Order: sequence, then structure tokens, then C-alpha cells
Amino acid sequence: MKTSAKIKEELAQHGYIWLPTYKNILEKVWQHCETYIDEDEEVLSALWASFKRYEEDMIGIVFITTKRTFTLEISDDDSSTQIRYLPFDSYSLQKIQLQFSKNAKGLHYVSLQNDSFGNGITFGTTNRDVAQHFVDTLSGRTNGEIEILPDSDDPLLAENEKEQLIDENLEKAKKKVPHKLEKKHEEIKPMKEFEQWRKAPPEAKDKVVEIKIVPPKKEKPKKDKKRGYGVKWKSKIWLLWFLLPFLTLGTVIAIVFLL
Repeated sequence: MKTSAKIKEELAQHGYIWLPTYKNILEKVWQHCETYIDEDEEVLSALWASFKRYEEDMIGIVFITTKRTFTLEISDDDSSTQIRYLPFDSYSLQKIQLQFSKNAKGLHYVSLQNDSFGNGITFGTTNRDVAQHFVDTLSGRTNGEIEILPDSDDPLLAENEKEQLIDENLEKAKKKVPHKLEKKHEEIKPMKEFEQWRKAPPEAKDKVVEIKIVPPKKEKPKKDKKRGYGVKWKSKIWLLWFLLPFLTLGTVIAIVFLL
């Protein structure tokens, strides 16, 4: 077991100097974290945030140590006192998304997605530096792609956290399908399995982590229509009007001399 003072000292050595100041995380979680951290591991970063776990509002801290990554969390309910310990494999993460808030008082989001379908969990913290430090530390302990999203005040949610209406639409579609069509689908023979389908992609243990910055959409500038005399031709043709009398006079004089 490691003391709270020692944990603060180790974090400070890695540039982490921010204690939790959000939703009683300091009192409910941080004060009890020394029970869960061993003496032989060093704490590298700590993301304190609020999030949802199985539709339940939670608060907690995601720790990164030299041995593991894990979450200490508790229900956001004031009457709750039970802390949950949930370890996870950082190398199984396929994508880490970071989105800062435009508003200084808004939440900054870190989304950890553990498969290609976008399943994962999203943490929201009020401290921009805490989110940045956590992602920077995690980048050296994962094979997943790190995606920096444009600043936004809209909540960032993993795909499985978004409301889905697909099932409801499918049920409506099934009711409209005639019984005869269902029989036809049953009579269709399954497609033969392609040989290359069985080949799994190679493991990427030595994969270089890719950091992708998603630029915000650029707004097209409105065309400023210039108005005024001579703009349309973009030239100085109007100067010929001053030269015309001299050209006419010269022509007349030349005719007189010839006569």
C-alpha cells in the first residue's frame, strides 16, 4: 500500500500537479486510492472525471501506473459509499479520442474505444491539463490510434453510448414484410465461405501509435463583389478618352500637309 503523499510526489515527478476539484471526487475517491495502489508500482497519471457506466452516473479516477491501468469509481449518488475497482488492458484500446471544450467552464472529453464498433466509455473532466496529461501518458502504453478532435461544447460519446433507434425501425420494417417474402429468404442458399475470410490480421504488438488531428471544417469566405467604374474591365481603357482628341487633331494636320 502506498501513502497519498507518496502518490502526489510520484505524479509531480511526471508533471502532474492537479488534485480533483470536481463532484466530490477528492473526498469520495482520492482519499481512498492508497488502498488500491501497491508499493512496487509508480503512479504516472490520473484522470478524474464523471461518466456513465451501464446507464448509471458515476464519478472516479482512471489511474495509469507502471504495472497497470484501472479505474476507481463510485456512484454519483450522495448516499453511495462503495468504491469499484475496474482494471483494463490499455493495449486492447483501438482508438482514443480527445476533445477540448470551447467554453472555459465546459467539460473536456476523453473517449476510450476498445473495438472497431466504437464500444467504449467517455470521461468528462473540468481540467484541460488533466485530460492532456492523461492522453499523453496513455499514448506510450497503447497500440490504439489517438484522434484529436476540434474544440466543441457538444458532449463526446462513444458509439455504444449514443441513443440507438435501429431496433425500433427494424421492428416496423418486419411488420410490413409479407409472409411470402419471408419464405423466399428461407429458401436462399447461404454464400460459400471465402478462403481468405479465415485469415486473421497479424497482431500489432510493435505498432507505432498514430496521432491524428482532425481539423475543423473551414467556412468558405463570401465573395466580395467590387462595384464602381472601370472595375468590370480591370484595366485603364478610360485613359483613351483623353488621348482621342489629340489623335483626331494629328490626323487632320497630316491630311492638310498631304494636300
